[in-house]
Amino acid sequence: MSLNPAQLQQFKIDGYLVLSDLLADQQIQQLRALTETHLKQRREPLELESEVNYPGAPVSREAEGGATIRRLRSAYQRDPLYRDLAQHPLVAEAIRQILTCEQLLLNPSHHNCIMTKQPAYSSATLWHRDTRYWHFDNKYLINAWFALGNELPDNGAMQILPGSHRWEIQEDALDEAQFLKPDHPFNQDRMATARTVALQAGDVVLFSAHCFHAAGKNMTDRSKYSVVFTYHGATTKPLPGTPSASQPEIPVVTPG
Repeated sequence: MSLNPAQLQQFKIDGYLVLSDLLADQQIQQLRALTETHLKQRREPLELESEVNYPGAPVSREAEGGATIRRLRSAYQRDPLYRDLAQHPLVAEAIRQILTCEQLLLNPSHHNCIMTKQPAYSSATLWHRDTRYWHFDNKYLINAWFALGNELPDNGAMQILPGSHRWEIQEDALDEAQFLKPDHPFNQDRMATARTVALQAGDVVLFSAHCFHAAGKNMTDRSKYSVVFTYHGATTKPLPGTPSASQPEIPVVTPG
């Protein structure tokens, strides 16, 4: 997929870009069925809602809803269907254009997961940058978020603060977990600019890992599934000895 100049400019300004209707219905159904099988089997590795201490999450594994799965980790290693998705040629080409790079790498230590928002026990995620706990020599990383169903405000669609990948943030504007403090004057003005990234099944949103984003709870009776991978060019390096460098990076194949 070749992005046009307007799309490239939009990403540069806003820090995100929606690519509509990229996945075929059959592929979506196969991925949803696979995801539901892995959830039913509770196939490791996974993350529980009760482990993250986010707003609305069960307080412990023993509490009601405490065993609710939040993420299926290691998506790339789970099944060829997820692996093929991570190597999607149109998505890869769009990211190469944005980063102006030829060699593209997938970092398996970050994201590389199926995000789920289950009815009743899903949590809200506060305003954060994914790069807050990552360790790279620069911030030029892009997330690809593949929607396996419609994503709307009532089921916890992502919100983004447009242009926030370019912001310089004062330390006192962040709490101990590196979330934006809602009562800080700088943050209040910026948070008023929030946009909901509504998606249809098969859409993909590309966004800078340095962009502030958040999401609400799933208030519907149907689970929401999204597959997420993180990419960067060859000139962006994970720092040795950090979690970001704990696994070999995966080259994204250029179609021959």
